Amino acid sequence: MKLRILAIYIIILSIFSFHAGAQDNLNRNPYFEGSIKYNINFTDLQGNNINKKMAPFFDLEQTMYVDRNNYKMVNQNNQHVKLFQGKYNAYFFFNRDNTAYKIDQTSKSSQRTRVYDVDDVDTILGYPCKAIKVDGDYRAYIYFYNPDIKIDIEPYQNYNMEEWNVYLKAVDGALPLRVITIDIRSKFIEDRVAVDVSRRELLLSEFDFPSTVKLRKLKYGMDLIW
Repeated sequence: MKLRILAIYIIILSIFSFHAGAQDNLNRNPYFEGSIKYNINFTDLQGNNINKKMAPFFDLEQTMYVDRNNYKMVNQNNQHVKLFQGKYNAYFFFNRDNTAYKIDQTSKSSQRTRVYDVDDVDTILGYPCKAIKVDGDYRAYIYFYNPDIKIDIEPYQNYNMEEWNVYLKAVDGALPLRVITIDIRSKFIEDRVAVDVSRRELLLSEFDFPSTVKLRKLKYGMDLIW
């Protein structure tokens, strides 16, 4: 009886030691791995809330899952929005009808980009954040970021769409905890704010292309997407 109790104790101790060791490795990793959940609000250029108008077309909640080489974005219904597989340098954009497009992320959504420091700060989920602005052809982005929540920028060197590589290079890979997107062409402002940051190890299978989604070919370029 005593030997059985001792064996159970050793097993429990081993389990706790394994999890403690994994968490310790995660904390020592200079790059963020885990998820960031965002709430999203839309206003027109006059500041009026237009969430009801935008909800049929845009998500009001999204969660980013990211590791050293990959990321995906899913909405409140756990449907994929975006997927980047760094190993294959493959990027996918998902529609709401369980279809997706594979897109060349080296294509530029803006021909000219400019980066500005912004004299503004914010505290999000206890993280003090600095701000930076990135201007594209038709959109301007104001990012609030904490330098301790960062990813490796190497897989994104040629990730030109939405000026993502320009932003990551400017902030040394810091992931944004708030993004204000001013869309001049569509005349709205999107404000996404992190409501949860969870640092944890992710399985590589998290970034598999979903088997329930049908891959389609682009017919009209990227204008209908971006």
